[in-house]
Formats: sequence, structure tokens, C-alpha cells
Amino acid sequence: MRSRLVSEERGFTLPELLVVCVIIGILAAIALVLFTSQKEKGQDADAKSNASALVVEVDSCYVDTGNFIDCDGHGAGDSLGKTSLPIGTGKGEVSVTGSTVDTFKVTAISTAGHHFTISQGPTSKQVHTCDAGLVSDGGGCSNGTW
Repeated sequence: MRSRLVSEERGFTLPELLVVCVIIGILAAIALVLFTSQKEKGQDADAKSNASALVVEVDSCYVDTGNFIDCDGHGAGDSLGKTSLPIGTGKGEVSVTGSTVDTFKVTAISTAGHHFTISQGPTSKQVHTCDAGLVSDGGGCSNGTW
């Protein structure tokens, strides 16, 4: 009876364990690639949100001043005021550039390094451009626009 019990107790063989480890490794590699892609998309979405929020701030400033030159965040007499946005020209920041009396351009750089731009002219029509589609799988950027 004892020999019968011992022969029924079996474990996994080394090749079976190796196959399971290889499968787990492949699944982990796929998950890592998907996670990295989603992380970049999230960073790009944050940059687009910051750009849109700064456009609202600049438009609001324009209502008070009557021109965009006083609403670019530069100079001692600037009327843009304090925003909760990360103002600057580095990664993860947003800035206003190229301001004239009736035009401006807001550029946001995601922490992934992708640029998202909103240009607004005298007709208040906005043009959204980006470079994320040229670098990665898009990040919400399709053919240079978003």
C-alpha cells in the first residue's frame, strides 16, 4: 500500500516549470510595453489640458486688457496674473509665446517631450497642432493636429 501512495505523489517536471516561466516572462514584457504607452498618453493628455486651461486664462485676460501682449505672462506689468498651471518652457510646462495685439500661441510640453500648441488669431479661431504622432503612437495627435 505504501508503494502505491508514493507513486501517486508526483510534481511538475523541470521542462514544465520552464515553459510556465517563459510564458509569464512573455506576458510581463507585453504588459510593460502597454503600460509605457498608456503612461505617455496620460502625460500627453495632461499637457493638452494645461494648454487648453492657459488659453482660457489668456482669453479672460484679453477681456480685461483688450490685447494679448499684456497677457503673455512676461514683464512686470503683465495682466495674466497667477495661474495654478506649471508656467515655463520645460517638460511638463506650458507657456504663451508670439503674442501680438490680436493673436497668441500657447505651447505645452508633456513630460514625455511631446509639444502641443494652440494658436489663436484675430478671428478667435483656434488651431491645434502637435508633434506626438511623429514620435510615438499618437498620444491623441493625429497627422499633426489634436
